[in-house]
Amino acid sequence: MDNFVNDHIEKLKNYEPVESDDTLRSKYSLGDKEIIRLNANENPYGSIKEINDKLSNFSFHNYPDSNQAKLRKFLSKYTGLPSENIVAGSGADEMIELIFKIYGKKEDVLIDAQPTFGMYSFLATSMGMKVINSPRKEDWSIDLLKTVDLINEHDSKLLFIASPNNPTGNVANENEIINLLETGTIVIVDETYYEFCSKSCSNLLNSFENLIILRSFSKWAGIAGLRIGYMMASKNVISNIFKIKQPYNVNLAAEIAAITTLENSDKLIENIQIINNEKEDFFSFLSKLTNITPFLSEANFILCKFKNNDSEIVFNKLAKEGIFVRKFSDGNLKNYLRISIGKPEQMKKIKKVIKTYYEKS
Repeated sequence: MDNFVNDHIEKLKNYEPVESDDTLRSKYSLGDKEIIRLNANENPYGSIKEINDKLSNFSFHNYPDSNQAKLRKFLSKYTGLPSENIVAGSGADEMIELIFKIYGKKEDVLIDAQPTFGMYSFLATSMGMKVINSPRKEDWSIDLLKTVDLINEHDSKLLFIASPNNPTGNVANENEIINLLETGTIVIVDETYYEFCSKSCSNLLNSFENLIILRSFSKWAGIAGLRIGYMMASKNVISNIFKIKQPYNVNLAAEIAAITTLENSDKLIENIQIINNEKEDFFSFLSKLTNITPFLSEANFILCKFKNNDSEIVFNKLAKEGIFVRKFSDGNLKNYLRISIGKPEQMKKIKKVIKTYYEKS
């Protein structure tokens, strides 16, 4: 069978997702110790109870609406855009994959403003595309001149910009996005963490047909396990997505959860404010430690740079206590950790471990 596998798939490295609780418990011999997940940018407060109430009274023997009429109506009200400019998918990841399926082909070049969300380069490589890195500046902003030069040099059709960016937490400003759009390339702005900062470039959609915006319910709504996200774009882009998406790509449970979330968004916004307040407090704590440099973030996580190659030691110290944060295989982020913001009691525990380590060292 190996003879039939596309050569670019044979060379493809597995994507590195966050490990399950059971795997982490076994790997670090944690026994019955509580596991605190601060490694996947999940909402520690979970979903609203109204979702469970709706799901418990719903029958799932029918297929969902392939046209997503009701869901798109609610998304239209939430975003302020017409339904015809919106389509939902099984997480923003499916939307990314469909974009590559429509606009990408083997040997095309993707310019990737790294460090950023690894799914862009992973899915491009899975298509047989070439990925060329355009390193960000020291403050993690996009190197606009370099990126534009690379787009023009390689006639690149696609560019993904996460804003806020994962793992750095910074937002791309409107002028940067406009400059990138004016190259003519398709600019996909990934606003997965939009609700934590309320900064969007959706106002540019009427002016630029080559702009696509992605959002997700995974982080702010606490329903990552149901896999639902959505795209905002021109009618032409949305029409092409509907041509190739699976007919029932959003399952009924996810659709109900998303609609119920939008009906009760005020309750979730309260939790977002708590998370943002906790983030500010944690940033202040980290800033007082001479061996750690935290970066300001407009998402629900903080990227930290460690001196003296301490990141691996701190990661293991935390893991022994059942606290897991994100470390990176990327050499440029070798001495960095990304820490999601948890509940106050969880953040108290992580601060205690970090403080104890540096007081003893």
